[in-house]
Parts: sequence; structure tokens; C-alpha cells
Amino acid sequence: MEVSAPPLIEMAEMLEENGSVAAAPEAPVDPEPPSFTMPPAVEDEEGELPADFERLWKAAHDNPHDFTSWTDLLQYCEQESHITASRRALVAFLARYPLCYGYWKKFADLERRAGNNTKAEEVCEQGLQAIPLSVDLWIHYINLLLGTLDMNLPESPKRIRSVFEDAVAAAGLDFHSDRLWDLYVEWEKEQGNMRNAAAVLDRVLKVPTQLYNTHYDKFKEHLNGHEPKDILLPEEYEELRTLCRQSQKAERAEQAQEEEKERPPGEEEPATPEGTDTIKRPYFHVKSLDRLQLRAWHSYLDWEISEVRILFERCLIACALYEEFWIRYIQYLEPQSVEEARAIFKRACEIHLTNKPNIHMQWATFEERHGDLTEARRVLEAMEKNLPGLAMVRLRRAALERRAGQLDQSEALLQEAVADSKEKPMLHAFYSIKLARLLLKLGRNPSRARRVLQEALEISPDNDKLYLNLLELEVSGDPWASSEAVQECVTRALAAPLAPHTKILFSQRGLQFAEDYSNSIQSVLSVYEEHQKLLKELGGTKRGAENG
Repeated sequence: MEVSAPPLIEMAEMLEENGSVAAAPEAPVDPEPPSFTMPPAVEDEEGELPADFERLWKAAHDNPHDFTSWTDLLQYCEQESHITASRRALVAFLARYPLCYGYWKKFADLERRAGNNTKAEEVCEQGLQAIPLSVDLWIHYINLLLGTLDMNLPESPKRIRSVFEDAVAAAGLDFHSDRLWDLYVEWEKEQGNMRNAAAVLDRVLKVPTQLYNTHYDKFKEHLNGHEPKDILLPEEYEELRTLCRQSQKAERAEQAQEEEKERPPGEEEPATPEGTDTIKRPYFHVKSLDRLQLRAWHSYLDWEISEVRILFERCLIACALYEEFWIRYIQYLEPQSVEEARAIFKRACEIHLTNKPNIHMQWATFEERHGDLTEARRVLEAMEKNLPGLAMVRLRRAALERRAGQLDQSEALLQEAVADSKEKPMLHAFYSIKLARLLLKLGRNPSRARRVLQEALEISPDNDKLYLNLLELEVSGDPWASSEAVQECVTRALAAPLAPHTKILFSQRGLQFAEDYSNSIQSVLSVYEEHQKLLKELGGTKRGAENG
């Protein structure tokens, strides 16, 4: 596959074509290009590529799932300090491994050192589309802006604040997001905006981060170090003054009323100590809850649900290569939103788990269950193209067409598999049996099914499963019309290079068929005598004939 090195401003499109988180591609990604060609030169390239670049580039693309090959390529480009080689390697690497946030940072630093500040910003933005939960990458992006923007321009602080807001919206609920919140608070203080700093501290106290107590202490310190009117809006300040005058009396009265009227059934004293939590009744009571408490429970549940999403996303950064975590996330999302569950399937299968057939087949099942047969077909076809020769995928494709009422297409897929597997006798026999059963059970065409099995026996004369299926086909027909065909099948199996116990089994089946359906005792005795000869010849006297 020809891999060009586009300008960095086109990198977003390139990542989309390779299945980035930002927008999944219409066509499946082929992670193993069929051939290799060096990227063509562009006008602004930095001279010739380093001596070993072609060798390392080819090694990485010949075996794209070998992570070490990629890191060797990247390390070599970094050692050579060759910007064009590094850029090409990073673009190709990050298209395949977009969750490696450290390499996004290296890419941004590479462009910044080269004086391409705009491109460095674009790299960070594209990385954050791939891993919006990366606190480190958000901080790197913000520090990049702080170091390159002209803060004397009025639009610069607005942009910084906007990026901070995007950052806390995307990653602020993460347990390890403390550094991001701290950076936001300190930046607002540096701008002399104490009200904004107080507002940010107030927001972070609603998030259970790792350093929650530290934020609480900083908030108290901030409040104690400034006059209320300097950190509150005028209307908030006046409202606070009013509340301070009334709160103590009101709270005492309300608490007394609650203690009197809403004790848990059977309790004489309050179940919990005095407090000011909005959720004041954690126990059961028949008395209706007031709207304030109902609203508090709704808010609490909404917050917990949002935390579940953040938890899954955080887990999938570390566990991106383990399909069970993707499946659990999808199972959680599907009852809420089919589209969101589909997006997770795309991220998993088209970026991180391109070679894991199980999750691809689950994706196809998901699409079929929701009525999108076209997408289900596409998913299975892409998987088979990526990993050719997997019988489970071909059988799933045939089953999908059968369930869709496309019996001819199902038959064609199995016929193609039979034709393509003649060099692999075991696989050829497997597909032949599947095709014969389809023709017999659903196509109602025993003659075609018989022909498929007989042709398979020409390639695999020692495959006992083929003989067994052929025998089952013959005994399932009209017993009087198929008597000769049954005995012919038994005779053929006895002449084949099969194991002795297998031959005895076939002989017993033939004898049983004769006993059950033969029109003359002479024919039964003839088959019986042949069976006894076989037992003596093969030494199989431990088990007598079923008819005694």
C-alpha cells in the first residue's frame, strides 16, 4: 500500500480514513497492506531520508501489529533529528495506535521546535479527538498555547479559557484530573480574576478526585484570603448576606420538624446525626418526599451515570486491547442508545481490535439484531478480508444470508469455501459437510448433497466424517428405495483406509438398516454373515451384533 506523507493540516482526514475515534470510516481498515512502497517525496521535505529509514519503515508495515517495530522506527527518526522522517513515522504510527498519548506530545513538540506552532496545535487537537480523557495531553496543549499565544491580545485569554472549559468538560470528572483543575485555578488567579478562580474551585469540589481534600483546603484558603465581594458576583453577595441572616433560625426549625414527623418507622431517635445534606431521608418512609429531595436524588443518579461513562472510557485507555471491556461498555450503552453502542463497536474493531474475530462477529450480530443487514454483511466481509481462512467467519456469513432468506447466496458462500479449500483436505471436508447439509435439509436436494460428499471423498478418502454424513443422507431417504445406496455406502467405507473400530461401526449401521427395513430374511442374513467376517478379521469380538 502506498503511504504518503500529507501536510499535517490533513492529518485529521488521514486519521479518519484509518478509523480514528473522531469519525469512523465507511470502509474497513486493512491493517496489513498487501505490498510496500516508499512514500513519495514532497516539495518541502528535508532532503533525503536517513539511511535506515526505508528498512525500518518496511519492517513496521510488513508486520504492523509488532509494536516494537514501530518504536524502533520512531526512535531511529528521533535520533536522526530528521523532521520529515519523524513526521511520516508518527503519522503512520498514530493512525494505528492513537491512544499512545506520549507520541502525540512528541509530535507536537517536534512541530514546535521546527517553528510550526499552528501545526503543533493541530497535532494536539487531533490527539485529543482520539483520547479526550488524557489529562496529560490537555495540559500539554494548554501549556503549548500559553507559551505561543500573545497574551496581550484580547482574544488570547478568551481562547485559553475556552480550552480550559473543553478540557474539564472532557476530562474533569477523571479521578486523576487534579492537575488540570489546579492549572485552571492558578491561571485565573494570574489573570487577576478571583471570582472565576472561586467558581472553578467550587466546581471541582463537586468531583471526587484523588486530591479532593486538597481542593477543599485551597477553596477555604481562597475564601479566607479575599473579601466575599471580591470573589462573588454582586447579586450572589447580596443573596449570601440575606441567607446568612436567616439560615440559622430556618435550619433549626426545619430540623426540628423533620425529627418530629419523619423518623424511620419503629425508631424513636433520628437515624443519622444532624447535618445539612440535601438528601435527608436515606431510609424508607410512607410520607411523600419534598421536591428538593427528589431533585437531589435525580441529580445524584445523573452524576453516578455520568461517572460510569467516564469509568468505562478511563478503563479502555489502559485495556484497549482486551475485548471483554469493550463488550461490557457496549452492553451498558445499548439499552440507552444503539448509535452510541455502534460507535463503540467501530472504535474497538476498526482501531484497536482489528485481528480479534470474536468482537467483530458480535458487532455483526448487533447490526443484524437491529435490522441493518447491509452493515452486518460489511463487518463480516471486512473481517474475512483481514483474516482470510477463518471458518467461523465464513459460516457466520452463510448463516446471515440463510436467516435473511437468501438461500442461494448462503449456498454460494459455502460452494466458494469448498472450492477454495481443496488444498486443505480437513477444511475442504468440513465445508463440504456444511454445504451438503444445507442442500439436503433446506434445499431438499439429496442428489446434489450426495454429489458434494462423494466429490469430497475423492480428496479425503480417509475422512470418516464424510462417510458418516453420506450414510446419514442415504438412511434418511425412502427405506425401500435407498436400501442399495445404504449398502453401497457401507461397502465403500469398509474398503476405505479407516480405523478398524470405525469400519465395525459402519458395518453395524448397515446391519441395523437391513434388520429394520429389508424385505427378505436372506438379505438380512447375508449382511449379518459379512458383519461376522469383519468382526473376526478386525478382532472386534468384544461387542456383538445389536440384533443378537
